[in-house]
Amino acid sequence: MTISERRELLHRIIESGLQIAPDALNFIMDQDSPSTLVDIIISDSYTTEYPIITLDILHSILDSTYYEESSVQEQLEDTDDDNHDIVREPAIETGIVEEGKWDILIQKTPEFNLVGSEGTVDDFLALFRDRYARIRQIYQSRIDTANALSPAAAKLRVVDGRRRRAMSREGIRTERAPTQVVLGMVKSKNVSRSGNIIIELEDSEDTLTCIIPGNMSGPDGKTLSEKGGSILIDEVICMSGYVEYVNQIQRMIVRDIIFPDIPTARNLGRANRNLYAVFISDLHVGSKEFLEDEFNTFLNWLRGVDVDSDLKEVVNSTRYLFIAGDLIDGIGVYPDQKADLLLPDIYDQYKALSKFLKKIPNGIKIICIPGNHDACRQALPKPPIPEEFARPLYDLGDRIIMLGDPSQIRVDGVSVLLTHGDSQDDLVTSIPGVSYREPAASMRELLKKRHLAPIYGNKTELAPLRTDWMVIDQVPDIVHFGHAHHNAVDLYRGVLMINSGTFQSQTEFMKKQGIDPTPGIVTYVNLASGEPGVKPFYYFPE
Repeated sequence: MTISERRELLHRIIESGLQIAPDALNFIMDQDSPSTLVDIIISDSYTTEYPIITLDILHSILDSTYYEESSVQEQLEDTDDDNHDIVREPAIETGIVEEGKWDILIQKTPEFNLVGSEGTVDDFLALFRDRYARIRQIYQSRIDTANALSPAAAKLRVVDGRRRRAMSREGIRTERAPTQVVLGMVKSKNVSRSGNIIIELEDSEDTLTCIIPGNMSGPDGKTLSEKGGSILIDEVICMSGYVEYVNQIQRMIVRDIIFPDIPTARNLGRANRNLYAVFISDLHVGSKEFLEDEFNTFLNWLRGVDVDSDLKEVVNSTRYLFIAGDLIDGIGVYPDQKADLLLPDIYDQYKALSKFLKKIPNGIKIICIPGNHDACRQALPKPPIPEEFARPLYDLGDRIIMLGDPSQIRVDGVSVLLTHGDSQDDLVTSIPGVSYREPAASMRELLKKRHLAPIYGNKTELAPLRTDWMVIDQVPDIVHFGHAHHNAVDLYRGVLMINSGTFQSQTEFMKKQGIDPTPGIVTYVNLASGEPGVKPFYYFPE
């Protein structure tokens, strides 16, 4: 049978409203009279009863008819799991989801023409002013922080702390200083000998010193020192407390710390049909530690090979594949990397990657962003991987969407925020309890701060643009990170947090960095219900 004839038969099946598993399609195409078999399958009764035709369903359909062609009966008797482990047909012939049936809206992504900067002082100033203004808008939308004061305005309502304490010691009743909410950007953070956290809060006009007592609890029951420990330099934050005048110094005694955070009352985006998205990252194609066998097993799984019965619906209904960066291992990313490379040429790495991605069924849209190992600039935000380096990926045409980091995209009504997660390097050294082994903790903190990379001048490079792309303006339904090489799935205030792990085993460099990967674990999500699941393709030795 010619390729055109095979495509025509597949087109007939799709036009009838059916979806078909790869092994079932291969079986049909191998028959002496495949057209007759397709006629039977797309009859009205079977179309209604079996919207997705698997090999098992195909068996039952044929058993219930008087279709007695000997070659088919022999094939039915001989078919088992061993003779269809690998689907070798081109992806266009084994797609299990109808082509063109995607609902995609790119909400934001840094394009090539939007990320230029001269690196002047004005550019840096514009970046921080934009961050401040946009997060202030988030605070203004909340009842408890809508009227937050600037540091200068807060200083106008000052109580003389010495006088108040003296009157209290003499038994004279004094009114407590009025509680104020002050908004500013964190200029500095220090811890005193007594365990108090001292924050310097600033805006474009003034600064205010804020004392966070180490022995007090906030309204939510958490100790203020615990909440204060997660405060980062350069983040925009609100402090609630009273301002007093002591030793000719105006300072705020903090009673609560209020992060911009994710609103608890909001509408969740959900698909109006039953379909799935799959999330992976950190493939590191080109590395000696790239798990090629496990990745091929995953790709075949997407094609319907060796799928457990309880996951057949997931595979048959998968429509999107998200890849959160580090598609390849790159060149010269870390010292002595060359010794770890199987493919020492970056063009060969992307060429090898494209050969893998071609195995993905055409019914699945691939959406990817760059990571710190990709052939892209290191400073965030990052434009899409340039075509001059990754031409084989662009040759995939409309099967793939190349976006920058960060990007937010809505698929079938579900908003997905994609970032590689470079700033996790900063958080593991800045916030107690955050580690590469627990990437959900860092994702949670960034959602609270409504910013993907708050610290400027640390490990994470930020481009001094006039727009801060790292602010989380729109609350996503799913946030997808990579970089940590450790799979994690968690929920925070209705936002599903995914760190998709890796398809690379541990390198010597990872050992030095304290990264213990959990490779080959794939996360999938039902976009109609929001329910996640994981499927391992790598089994750790006992």
